Amino acid sequence: MRRQRRKLGPSEGRVLSRREFLQYTAASIAGVTLAGTAQGETRTVSDLATLKDLLEHRANPGDVILLQPGVYLLDVPRLSVRRSGTPERPITLRGVIKDGQRPVLDGSKVNVQRGLLYFWPETHDWAVENLELRHARGSGRPGAAFSNNAAAAYIQGSNITFRNCYSHHNDNGWFSTHEAVNTILEGCETAYNGKPPGAAGNATHNHYVNSQSLIVRYCYIHHSIEGQNFKSRCAHAVLAYNWIEEDGGYSVEVASGNEHNTLWMGNVIVKRAAPGGQRRLLGVGDGTGVARGTLTLINNTFVSTQPNDLFLFSHSSATTDLMLFNNIFCGPGRRLFDWNGSGRIEGANNFFLKGLEPPPGCVDSIVGDAPGFVNPEAGDFRLRADSPCKDAGVGSPRYRDREGRLVSIVPTHQPQRRRAGATPRIVAAQLDIGAFEFSP
Repeated sequence: MRRQRRKLGPSEGRVLSRREFLQYTAASIAGVTLAGTAQGETRTVSDLATLKDLLEHRANPGDVILLQPGVYLLDVPRLSVRRSGTPERPITLRGVIKDGQRPVLDGSKVNVQRGLLYFWPETHDWAVENLELRHARGSGRPGAAFSNNAAAAYIQGSNITFRNCYSHHNDNGWFSTHEAVNTILEGCETAYNGKPPGAAGNATHNHYVNSQSLIVRYCYIHHSIEGQNFKSRCAHAVLAYNWIEEDGGYSVEVASGNEHNTLWMGNVIVKRAAPGGQRRLLGVGDGTGVARGTLTLINNTFVSTQPNDLFLFSHSSATTDLMLFNNIFCGPGRRLFDWNGSGRIEGANNFFLKGLEPPPGCVDSIVGDAPGFVNPEAGDFRLRADSPCKDAGVGSPRYRDREGRLVSIVPTHQPQRRRAGATPRIVAAQLDIGAFEFSP
């Protein structure tokens, strides 16, 4: 193992608390995170007609809609959400879980127009919790046909949060437009989304998101059927503490059209195990416009599965700068970058498997035979006590926030293995490299 050393310049900015981190990454989301704390009316719902009426006509700020257990088969192309809460008194749609089963919104009887739940642009301040959302297809069933990009939710409004929801077997898992502001997906599972084979239309994905500001955290994202597990055209996006694996196209992408900066922090991202097909883990730009801003990768664990896997691709039209701090690049893949854009690459204290040549702009790199995982064959990417990544990270990695300010931040959580959720990240001495901090 060899270590490449050169002094990193003094860190700019300061370490952010968790509260400050949320304020920097998605402005004004505090109201969303207060769901259920302000008093309103609690409404128990056990039929689709009442649910539709509340979403469109009668729910008021502070209300909590308790959707009872069961399967709710849509009889209309979408459930329109027209009512709004306030930042202090959001409206909460909360599924009542019974025997571990969430209530189900199911679109299998209709052609779905954009989303099972459709948030109009003027809608704001909602929290949706504990729902399963499935079988949203835009065509292939009797009745009027729509484009094949139906999703669990089609989000255009502001301050919309989904927690502990499961989106599966839809055209797209989640979709947000450029009108959406402060979108949060938290502790959700997203899997097996993609339009059926042979269906017309553009590629579909587990996440196809375009929000002005977005946070996706503590999620389990896996088995996209057609396209990416996570495709973002957001003005500013944060992808943090997620477990992401088994993609249909490639794993995670900052697509063309993004305007500002992106942060990927504390994620485990594993390439599709099956050989063949698109072999990119990470992508910047897709040729439909210009990918801009800065993409910062902090304390992620990136795992290739095939020798021809490529860790990071940049389209020739992209101007995105890349910053890398405390990441692990490992597995049999032998191509680190296919960097065709004009953006600069810089960073420090990353682990690269032997045979992957670190870019010149990355200092204090560790190049070794193995990162020292507990059991990589079983997907256990925690560090052993003898790992070269232990106590080897930069203590105050930097990223560019939405306004372009260079600030320092440290990861506070780490993902759960193959399920939604997260645990606190406890740093005993120096910050470790990768998504997990060593623990005895």
